[in-house]
Parts: sequence; C-alpha cells; structure tokens
Amino acid sequence: MVKRSNNRTRWVDQGHDYVSPYIYIGYDCNNNCSFCSESDEYLENLPKKDLKQLKAEIKRIRENYDFISFMGREPTLRPDFFDLLAFAKTLDFRQISVATNGRLLAYPEFVKKMLASGVNQVGISFNSSDEKIHDSMTACPGSFKQTIQGIKNLTTLKKPGLSILVNVPLTQKNYETLEPTLDLLIRSGVKEINILWVAPLSRRSRTKDIVCHMPTLSRHVAKTLKKEKYQKSGVKFLLVEFLPCSLPKDFRDFFFPCLEKNSNKTRIDLCPECPYKFSCDGVLRDYLELYGQEGLKL
Repeated sequence: MVKRSNNRTRWVDQGHDYVSPYIYIGYDCNNNCSFCSESDEYLENLPKKDLKQLKAEIKRIRENYDFISFMGREPTLRPDFFDLLAFAKTLDFRQISVATNGRLLAYPEFVKKMLASGVNQVGISFNSSDEKIHDSMTACPGSFKQTIQGIKNLTTLKKPGLSILVNVPLTQKNYETLEPTLDLLIRSGVKEINILWVAPLSRRSRTKDIVCHMPTLSRHVAKTLKKEKYQKSGVKFLLVEFLPCSLPKDFRDFFFPCLEKNSNKTRIDLCPECPYKFSCDGVLRDYLELYGQEGLKL
C-alpha cells in the first residue's frame, strides 16, 4: 500500500468547524472530462477565493495538519499558483501536494519551478494508454500527449523525496484498458499508482454510462493486480473510493478511506458489523440509486 500520514480528517473543537487538508484553488480547467466530479453543481456552489483568503485557509490547515494538497479543477492554471506554493513552503508542511491533469507539466521549466517551490508530491490524473480513449474522456485532443510528457518530465527531473502518484480513474469508458495503462505508466518510471472508482458526484457522472458497478469493477481490478508482473513490479498500488465491502477479501487492505466528508453518504445494512465502519463513511446515495446494494458483502 502507498505510505500515507497517520493524520486523519477530523472536526475541530471550536464550533465543529470542519478542516480538510485539501484546499481547492482551481476554478478553471483545460480539460472537460466526461466524469469530472468537480463540475456543474459542485463548482457552481464553490466560493471563489482570492490570494488573501487562501493564505488564511492554508494557515488554518497547518494548525491541524502537517500536509496539504492543492486541488480544484486544474490548480496549475491559477496566475498566483506559485505564490500559494511559496507561502505554504514557509509554514514547514511535511508534505505539499498538487493534484493536476499534468498538461502544464509537459513544459520542463514549469516542473522545475513547481518543485523548487516546495512541492514534494504530485498526483496526476491519467485515463488510458489508448490515446483516443484518453482524449475522448477529457474532450481535449492532444491532452494524452501532454499528460504523458508531463509524467515523463517528472520522473526525469524529480528531486530526492518526491512522490509521483498517478491516479487512474476507472469508468465504463476505460476500465478494459487498465492493464496496458498500468504497463505504460510503469515503463514511464511511475512507482505509485492509485486506481480510482469514479463516483457519481456530479450531474455529468451520475449515470451508468460513466459509473461502474463497484463489485464487478473490483473483481476486474483485483484479477489484474494479481498478475505476477505487478506483484514483482515494486510499484505501490492503492484503491481509492472502492468500498471494502465491494472488494475481494484479500484486497481490502488496499482500501483507502477518503479524507473528504460527503453528506450524501449513508450507512447500509452491512455497516454495523463491518470491521471498516470507523474508517469508511458509508455508500453514496447516488450510487445506491444506480445499483443498489447488489454485490456488496462482508
């Protein structure tokens, strides 16, 4: 499993004010992903914050965590992106992370400046080794070439201690290319790969055309990862957003609980007896509307 901090999301005592290590700074994107969870109603309700407001939020995060992750639709597009990184660096975070589609990382000077600003973890979203599938999912021709070049730049220019995570979001459109996608990433020098179940978190993704039946997808992922080449690869794999009750028992240690709270999650019949009930917040109601509890089991 990918190493992670023991710090966990929690409620701050003063007025139960929720503090997350994830800070949303990107309101625009140079992709238009069909499965985006940060589109439509989510983004419509997200207040846009200026540099002063975000610096105050960064300070508040530091009071509760020793790590921070800059997120959003595409955080690297902000004009003050490097100012925010430089400010975080002054607060002595153990880890400064950026979640990105990786397209701007195709430019080596951008990568060098970002790493010099204190970033020591980069998470890149990559859809498929099949260029047509990748670009159809982003709705941006040429995005595949830029993202894979960004990954290669990071693995070439990386500094000691840099964690390079590649997030592979699985939908109905790309799950069958999982194996060649993993092979391409490993050949490119990636050592940490997160495999994500894409959740129905937005109007555009709240459909069976996008969201996979979780237990069925879990079996496919487990069958793939059991192959000898991955067992011997030295790559760290993590399964993100997959419920423990959807996974084969020998893969439940790969479960990674989301640190972001979601009020749309609910408990189901299995939850009271589940050994993961204290780290898992339950099932999204929108998923239950699509597939119900079929296939979920202890």
